[in-house]
Order: sequence, then C-alpha cells, then structure tokens
Amino acid sequence: MLVKISTILFSIFLALVCGLANDPGFVHEVSSSKTICQGIETPYSVRIQSEEINGLVQLEFKIPEGLHTQVVNSQNSKISYHTNAVSLLWDNLEEKEINIELVFTSNIDFEQGEITPILSYLKNGQRIDANLDKTTLHNLTSRTILDQTTSQTMGISCIRHLTDEGEGVTRIDLVIDGEGFDGFLKINEETPNNCIVEIIDSELSLSQIENGFINFIWFDAKSPLPITVTYKLLGCSHTSTMNIKGKIEYAFGNSGFSQDIANYNADFETNEAMINSDQITEISELEKVNNTSTNNALIPDNGVSFRVQLMAGHNDVTQSWITYKYNFTGRSDTEMHEGWVKYTTGSYQDYQLARNERESINKVHNFPEPFVTAYYLGERITVGEALIISQQDWIQ
Repeated sequence: MLVKISTILFSIFLALVCGLANDPGFVHEVSSSKTICQGIETPYSVRIQSEEINGLVQLEFKIPEGLHTQVVNSQNSKISYHTNAVSLLWDNLEEKEINIELVFTSNIDFEQGEITPILSYLKNGQRIDANLDKTTLHNLTSRTILDQTTSQTMGISCIRHLTDEGEGVTRIDLVIDGEGFDGFLKINEETPNNCIVEIIDSELSLSQIENGFINFIWFDAKSPLPITVTYKLLGCSHTSTMNIKGKIEYAFGNSGFSQDIANYNADFETNEAMINSDQITEISELEKVNNTSTNNALIPDNGVSFRVQLMAGHNDVTQSWITYKYNFTGRSDTEMHEGWVKYTTGSYQDYQLARNERESINKVHNFPEPFVTAYYLGERITVGEALIISQQDWIQ
C-alpha cells in the first residue's frame, strides 16, 4: 500500500512539472538472453550511468503477458508489481550509476514478447521519460524441435566421455562442438540413482543438481566452441554410468533444436570398485530431493520482521540435504511464494540484525547470494516498505 501511494505521489509530482523531454543525459546498457525456457529463470539486467540523474527517479518495466518477474537487485528502491509491469522508485537517488537485476519465468502458453524499460526523472524542472533499449524474448520450448538428423546438419553436437577414476568415482566430460547457435545452450543429464553428483567445471554456465538431473545452462554463451563441462559420480557401478541419458538444446535463427548426447567411452576402464556401501546409503539419502520436506513451515511473526532467504527452488528439499549441500546446521523454514519454495532462517525485528546474519552466512556457507527479506503480519513485503513502517534506517 505504501509503495502504491509513493508511486501515485511520484506521478502527481511529475505531472505538475511541465513537459516531456527526449534528451536522455545518460548512457545505459541492457543485458539479457533472447530466449526463455519453461521452468528456467532468465536473467536480465540494466546499467545506467549519469552525472545528471538524481533525486526523485522511477524505472518502470513493461512486461508482456505470460512472463513473471522477480526483482533480484533493486538498489535500495521501492518495488511495486503491477499487471504486466514492475516499477522501482527512488525518493532521493544519490548514486551516479544504477544497476538493476531481474529474472523472468514464463507461462506454458508464452511464445514471445517485448520488455520495455522506461526511465523517468527531473532535469531543469522538466520531466523526462526516456525509453531504454527493448528486449524481445522468444520461448524456446514453443518452437519447432527438429529431429536428431536434421539438428546434426546444423553443426552442434555433444559427446559424453566417461573415465573410471577408481574407488567408485567416474568422471564425465561433456564436450560441445560445432557452429551455428545464438548463445543459448542447455544440457540436461539424468544421473543414476544412489550416486553422489559433484560438479567439477561448469564453464561459466548456470549449473543445477536436482531430482536426479543435472543441468548446465548458458543464456548467452561467450566462449568459442568446443566447450567442455565436467562432473563426477561417486558410488556408481560401471553398468549404471553406462546408462546415463542426456540431451543438448540450443537456439539458432529463431528456432530450437534438440538432440541426444552420445557416449564415447574409449577411456573408461572396467574398474568397478565402489566406496563403502554404508557410505553410499548415508550420503545418497542426504542428496536425494524429496517431495515431502522435513523443514519447518514458516510461522508468521507479529508486526514487522526481517529474515534471511537462503535459496529458492521449484522442489522441496530436506533439512539434511541443506546441511550436506551447504554445511548449514541452523534452522531453515519453508514457504510457498509466487510459485517458488523459499527457504529462510532467523526472525529479527531489527533490520541491522538480519543484515549481520546475512553477512555471517555469506562468509561461511556457499548459498547462492542470500539476502534479507521482510514481512508484515506474516505477509511478504519489500524491505523498503518494512523500514518505513518500522521507522528504521537502511544499512548496506
């Protein structure tokens, strides 16, 4: 409610000052993939540099229908989500550079759409509305997927090399080679049951391990081909590693292509030594992702409270899995929010205490960028709103 009021006041204030202007007075850069896949977050960022933009500033993003938006880095702005739009408002911007990060996810029926950022600010008593660079996102999964023979003629291929390193350890190298793709690459491997998966080299990709699958995703691959990613399996027999299945997907010329990953096992020895079976059972139970979580359901706090979000995903994981994966033995609570299972820890009335907890976790544990979240009467609100309600100061 506070964000809505702030946005309305902002609009009224700018309407009182005369005119529109087209002199941008700044330089900017928009970074984004041109493709999006169902169930995968697509990163998007805007960087704006200026000596003239300060004070009351708004950055609004027009979002096509079928896309869901989450602000990852708001740079201390007040966030307001609307139908097909999200806006960020600074009451008194002082920085000379704005860096905003978003992620997009798509509905199953989304095909393509245009993201339009608009920067509004005051200059010499005049309101300036500046349209920034637009980005058109195409849904890769809605395009024609050609058969393997056709896609091979386009030039991209992936081969799986297996090497037995002894004591139940198998090294897997996935080699992507060829030419003719537009930056988007995705590898999906189905790993054997009861094996521990360890990523060795992701080659600048977004890597994920969940529900018996391992994914390597590049939204805009920069490295020249061939690219090699590597992972290891611990506690797997020779037979099970030979049955690994996987696919590679890529985009080219507004079309999507998919093909199976082929095995090349000339370097694979017949050594089937395994780690102790008790170890396999103990560790694999920690690695397994369950549909029923043993985490604690989030209990609403009274008034304003601050927590630290550790991570988020589309699947529920156990407390023991978090302990094994991140060596985190503290309490973690779960909640469903905007279609995601979110894991938080702690509950503080003072923002500074939550911020200090986040810094302590960041130094010791390898969570993917934990951050402070805020609640009012058990409902999620922005940290900016919580600070205003509780009359606290923002601390970096």
